[in-house]
Amino acid sequence: MSDVDFTKLRILTVDDEPFMRQLLTRVLGELEVAKVTEAVDGDDGLTKFTNARNAYDLIICDLEMPNMDGFEFVRRLREKKFLPNANIPILIVTGHSDPESVQSAVKAGIHGYLVKPVSKEALEKRISAALTSSAIDPKRVK
Repeated sequence: MSDVDFTKLRILTVDDEPFMRQLLTRVLGELEVAKVTEAVDGDDGLTKFTNARNAYDLIICDLEMPNMDGFEFVRRLREKKFLPNANIPILIVTGHSDPESVQSAVKAGIHGYLVKPVSKEALEKRISAALTSSAIDPKRVK
């Protein structure tokens, strides 16, 4: 199935909707992810990521959030080159499937994109792909 050992993964989820955070945490629990940390928006996510200093293997982020949206979160994280894990794999999980949103997220430096609602199987595949490959090449997305 997957070469990724989910029982050792540490994942930060960034989403302003409590239901979506709970759902992701539950599904990640079913995948036997070792640790899931929740952030309520991009600002909270960036703070938790920065303070944790290399404590996460992957970030799952929504696009549309108050205070700091997912696009800004990814851009700011990627700008912080001094952080030990600023190139961490990032998956976008969002309700937006329009080509402009996908292209903007890819240009920001993501490793995968899923449209809500997300199945356990799709999430497992995207996580595995994100952890075993580099960021999506913006030239491949049309």
